[in-house]
Parts: sequence; C-alpha cells; structure tokens
Amino acid sequence: MSTTRTLLIDADDTLWEYNIYFERVATEYFEQLTKRGIARSRVEKLLWDTEQRNVKTTGYGSKAFCQSLHQVARELNCAEMEPWVTERENWIGEHPIEFMPGVRETLPLLHGKSRLILVTKGRADEQLGKLSRSRVGQYFHATEVVFEKNLHTYRNLITKYQLVPDITWMIGNSPRSDINPAKAAGLRTVFIPYHTTWQHEMEEIALDGPETIVLKDFSELTGHFG
Repeated sequence: MSTTRTLLIDADDTLWEYNIYFERVATEYFEQLTKRGIARSRVEKLLWDTEQRNVKTTGYGSKAFCQSLHQVARELNCAEMEPWVTERENWIGEHPIEFMPGVRETLPLLHGKSRLILVTKGRADEQLGKLSRSRVGQYFHATEVVFEKNLHTYRNLITKYQLVPDITWMIGNSPRSDINPAKAAGLRTVFIPYHTTWQHEMEEIALDGPETIVLKDFSELTGHFG
C-alpha cells in the first residue's frame, strides 16, 4: 500500500468552469423553442427526462448533452434546429479553459506535497482535450477518465493505486459524484461548492463515513495540504 498522501481531484467545475456553458446553451435552446410556440415548461421537462434516460448509456459531456438536445428537437417537430445544436456543441467543446479561482497558483504547491490524481467522468477525448488545453497536466501523477463516479469506481481506484483511505482525499464540487460515493468507499473528502450545479448532481452530503471538509475555493486547499 502507498504511504504517500493522495489527492483525487475532480476536473469540471472544480478546476475549470464547465456547467455554465451547458446552462447558456440550454437557455438559448429554450428561447428558440419558445419562439416556435412551445411552452418552456414542456421543453424543460422533456429535456430533463431525456437526459436522465440517455445518461445511462451516453455518459456525460457536451456530446451527450447535445445528443439529448437533438432528440428533443426532433420529438417536438423542430428538426430544423439541429444544425444550431451542432454549432453549440462545437462551441462548448472548443471553449477556452476558464480556471476556477486559485487553481493555477495552488496546483504546483499541492503537487510538491502530495500525489495528485485527476479523476473525471465523461468521454476520454473530451476530458483529455480539456486537460491538454489547460496546460496543468504536468501536476498530475495520473489521470482517470471514468464513465461514472460511484462506489465501485472509488473501490477500483483504491485497488489500482494501492490507496490508504486515511490519507486519501477526494476533492470536488458534486455531492453525488465526488463526495458521497468516495465517503462510502472510506475516503476522506473535500467539498468545494460550485455556484451552480446540474440538477442531476444535487444531493445532500452524507453524514456518516469519514470527514468532509468544506472550503470556499480551491486556494484554501493549501491550508490543509500545503
């Protein structure tokens, strides 16, 4: 087993902005369909149901999100919107990296004190592309792109990297993906709330299990791991 403290770090909305792009596209999408005489509430409900159904097979990311947009547009007899959806998918996928506060200054400091492993879910090409554009890949000893973050995922990581739960922390913004399943696997956790969270990721932080530290932003990690 490794005796090195390990920090498992989430990417989207922990290291850099991501959800805001989906929200912007969704808002524009609702406006486009409202102009076509379709009630926004109907579109919102249909999109939510479609995403919840699709995520089990398509996973996460801009391609999965826009696949649902395409599907809803066709279901509402608005297939003429599909070129627009494709354009917005490209916009999300190529958007410049916008770091969360303190990330660029803090990662080098954490790298010098702990083993850092990036743990992110989504399509490998999309996630690794963002990591490459971010130019912070050098601070991570390993990168894991997974389909879903659940108890099984964290148990696999513990085995693969010979992690010692008492000195391993999962750091992220999602109670559902980053905090609760990691706690269930016996890991310690750090919750850094994001100003807007996708409804699918909303969940109360579990009271049982190892401790969870709540911080305002990424830079505060140095007070605990610097």
